[in-house]
Amino acid sequence: MTIDVADLLVYGDGQTSRSSCTMRVRFKPTARDRILDAATSVLADRGYQSANLDAIIALSRTSKGSFYFHFPSKERMVLALVDQLSERLVQKIEQSLEKETRPLHRIAAASDTLLHTFSRQRRLAQTLLFNLVGQGKTMDKKFMPVRDRFATLIQRELDRAVAAGAVPPLDTTLAARMWLGALHEVLLQWLLADRPRPMAAIIPGVRSLLLRSVGVDPAALGVEPAP
Repeated sequence: MTIDVADLLVYGDGQTSRSSCTMRVRFKPTARDRILDAATSVLADRGYQSANLDAIIALSRTSKGSFYFHFPSKERMVLALVDQLSERLVQKIEQSLEKETRPLHRIAAASDTLLHTFSRQRRLAQTLLFNLVGQGKTMDKKFMPVRDRFATLIQRELDRAVAAGAVPPLDTTLAARMWLGALHEVLLQWLLADRPRPMAAIIPGVRSLLLRSVGVDPAALGVEPAP
């Protein structure tokens, strides 16, 4: 019998249910998870100011008691949401990098994956980049380490490319910040457009400009990295 770990259903009491062919692990979302998932939807639909706790609680199928057990305030809930969403995105990018060994393909994969992920999860993009920015000093400060984390990831890959001779020597700290700013602007314009172009049509041009900005001919990639 072939066992697929993803097919093992694990219950809260530790018991398992197995089918005759496969077994899948499905962890039941906690109340905290449901609240944060609901918050993502409500914030994307209404924005930060108009998102009320009653709507989030109703959508998450929890209670006010459960909400305040996990989060003392709406602001603290949103800060936790930022942490969760950014962590998921970083993991997605890191997974895409594991598939690439060549330095240029790795730096291209990092930017491609970020744009692809946001384009496929528009609510996540709206929440992180549009609806939570400018909501006060505390919120804006919270985004600083998030931006730093993405900039550090890009810088790490640029450093590797420079060390391998695939990218000419340059200030990778500055270049990473410039890349992050460019990606942020592209995503904002895409979100605000009434009829945005498919992100798949935008990514090749963005990739080409980013590579040229660090002295690399995009043709050096050869076969394009998978999104």
